[in-house]
Amino acid sequence: MRFKRFTLATAAVASAVVLTASPASAEEQKWQTVSTNDWWDCADYRHHKVSNHVSYKYCVVTNAGGYAQAVLVVQNASTVKVSIDGEISSNIPGGDQDCASSTLGPGATRGCFGPTKWVGTGVIFRTDVRLRLNSVDEWYSDSF
Repeated sequence: MRFKRFTLATAAVASAVVLTASPASAEEQKWQTVSTNDWWDCADYRHHKVSNHVSYKYCVVTNAGGYAQAVLVVQNASTVKVSIDGEISSNIPGGDQDCASSTLGPGATRGCFGPTKWVGTGVIFRTDVRLRLNSVDEWYSDSF
C-alpha cells in the first residue's frame, strides 16, 4: 500500500467550488461520466481478475472547503459490453455507496460517486471499492 498524507487547502475563494456530487441516499448510485481535474486524487488503475481489458480504481475528490467524496472509476478497453456493479466503503463519514448494476460499453469510462461529505483538513483517506464484473467480485483497498 502506498501512503500519502493529503492535506486539504482552506482558501476562502474555493468555497465556491462545487463537487460533481450525488446526494446522500440509501439508493444505489447510477454510473456517470468521469472528468478529472486537480481536485481528484486517484489510485492507479488495476485490471479486474476477469479481464485484462477492464480496469478500475478509486479516487477521492476534495475541495478547499473541506468536503470530499469517494469515486469508483471503471474503464472498459475491451471490444465487448460488460456487466458491472460495485460498492464504495471509505472513512469519509456517511460516504459509503452502493453502485447500481449497469452495462459498460467498449471504450467507455464511468464513475460511481459517493455522497459529498464534510471531512475538514489533514485527512488520510482509507477507501475500499468492490467491482463486480460479469458476476465476479474483486476488492481494491488503499490509503492516501
